[in-house]
Amino acid sequence: MDKMIENRGAVNKWMERFGVRFGVYKNGVFKEQLFPFDAIPRVISKEDWDYLERGLIQRVDALNLFLNDIYHEKEIIKDGIIPAEFIYSSKGYLPECEGVSPIHNIYSHISGIDLVQAKDNR
Repeated sequence: MDKMIENRGAVNKWMERFGVRFGVYKNGVFKEQLFPFDAIPRVISKEDWDYLERGLIQRVDALNLFLNDIYHEKEIIKDGIIPAEFIYSSKGYLPECEGVSPIHNIYSHISGIDLVQAKDNR
């Protein structure tokens, strides 16, 4: 156990050195944080994983469909679901990607998705 804790510290130092960070908005203010890492994995039952996996796949599929739409047809803008200025003013929007279609329409190769367990264990 001591070795795992020591390794976690070494990994965290490496991640800090190489800038492995993510950003969060809190009260309208953007803040970068060190990416959290724990060497001790959480154990999830097969039933829970099967349930989570379906939702995670759905979430990533939706993200890729959204990105494909904003760089191609723009139906989400045309239908008034999201205002154009919200998309075009985003730091994450890349105009040079207009019309670009990555292989299999996978825009997001890595997605960080938070998992939270409610009081009812769901």
